[in-house]
Amino acid sequence: MRILIANSFHYYRGGDCVYALKVTELLQQIGGHKIISFAMEHPLNFPSKYSEFFVPEIDLPNELRQWGFRSGIRVLTRAIYSNKSKHKLRQLLDEYPVDIAHVQNIHRHITPSIFHALRARNRPIVWTLHDYFLLCPNTTFFSKGGVCEACKGERFYKAVFKRCRKASYLASVVVMLEEYIHRLTGLLKLVDFFIAPSQFLRNKMIEYGFPSDKVIHIPYFIDTKSTKPSLDSNGYILYSGRLSYEKGLKTLVKAVSLCDSVKLFIAGSGPLKAELETTAKNIAPKKVAFLGYLNRDKLQKVIDDAMFIVVPSEWYENLPYAILEAFASAKPVIGSRIGGIPELIKDRQTGILFQPGNINDLAEKIRWMVEHSKERQEMGRRARKLVEQEHNPELHYKRLMEVYKAALKKHAKIGSRGCS
Repeated sequence: MRILIANSFHYYRGGDCVYALKVTELLQQIGGHKIISFAMEHPLNFPSKYSEFFVPEIDLPNELRQWGFRSGIRVLTRAIYSNKSKHKLRQLLDEYPVDIAHVQNIHRHITPSIFHALRARNRPIVWTLHDYFLLCPNTTFFSKGGVCEACKGERFYKAVFKRCRKASYLASVVVMLEEYIHRLTGLLKLVDFFIAPSQFLRNKMIEYGFPSDKVIHIPYFIDTKSTKPSLDSNGYILYSGRLSYEKGLKTLVKAVSLCDSVKLFIAGSGPLKAELETTAKNIAPKKVAFLGYLNRDKLQKVIDDAMFIVVPSEWYENLPYAILEAFASAKPVIGSRIGGIPELIKDRQTGILFQPGNINDLAEKIRWMVEHSKERQEMGRRARKLVEQEHNPELHYKRLMEVYKAALKKHAKIGSRGCS
C-alpha cells in the first residue's frame, strides 16, 4: 500500500511529530508499505526524498507580530486555506500516487486545503488528532489560566473576546476564522475517519457533534524493544516536555519547594522558561535544575536515571507521550487527574494521580513516591507491562489497518458509482 503521511514538521518537535515519524517506521517495517511524506520546509527537518514538494516555511508568530496588509494576507492564506499546500500536494501526487492519506497535525502550516487535492483523486483521508484543534480555536481548551469550553456549540467568536490565542486579538481572529471557514467549506466532512488517541478525546468529539462512527479510538504506541527497564535511579524526579502555562509547571515547582531533599530536573523549552526559572530561584533554590531541550538519546538517559516522572498538566492532555516513554523505562508517573492522563496512569498501580493545580496534594504524592522505593519499583514494573501489552507496535498496526481497510472500502464503492 502507498500511504501519504502529512504532518507540518518532519523532525522531533513534539508528540505529534514523534508519532508521525514512528508510525512511518511502523508501516514500513511491519507491513512493507511505501510511505510518501508531506510536510513544511524547516531547517531541522530530517532528510526526505520528497522534500522538494514540501510547503515553504512560514513563521506565523513573527508574521502576526508584524501585522500589516501584506503579512495579514500571508497569514490568512497560509493558516486557514493554503492554495500553496494544495498545489504542492497535487505535484507530489502526480509523481508519487498514493492509496490513502493519513494526516497528523496540519493546521496553520499545511491546512486542510489538501483534502480537496485528495478528494479529487478519490483518495481516503484518515486524520489522527493530537490536540483539540477541531473543537477549540486555541487547540487546548485552556484560557486565562484554566480549562475553558466557552466556544462549545461553534461559538468560536468567543475566542476573540477572550483573546485566547497567545493573548493576541489578531491571532484569535485568525483561529476563529479558521474554525468557521473549515466548516462552511465542508472540509471536515471530507475526512473518512478521525483517530482519537485517548477515549477522552473521542468522547469530546462526539459531545461536540462529530458522528460517533467516524471517530475511532486508537491509543499511541511505543516500541519497548529498544528501551530496557531501569529500576535504579540517581535520586531525582523529572518533568520533560514543553514549558508552557497549561502544563502545570508552576504548581510542580511550588510542590517541590514543600518537599525536603527532592531534586527536580526539567527537560524542555518553551515560553514559560524564564518565568519558571525565576519562580524556582525564589522559592526552591538548588532544588530545580533546567536541562533545556534534549535530543532523543540524551532524554532517554535522563528518563532512565530518574526515580519517577511528573506530568502536572492543568489542561485536557490527550495521551502524553511522556508517560509512555516513562513506562517503557519502567518508571512510574505522578500525573494530574485530567483529560486522557488517567487512561494511562492506573492510580497506585502504574503511578499516582493528583488533583490538577493542587500544590499540597502533589507535594504529598511526591513525598510518598520518594519514600516508598519498593512500591515505586513495583509500579514501574506494572507500567512497563502495560505498554508491552496494550501499546505495542503490532497491536497499533493491526488497529490502523482495520481503519485503512474500512476507508478504502468506502472509496471503492464511490469509485464504482463513477464519482470523483
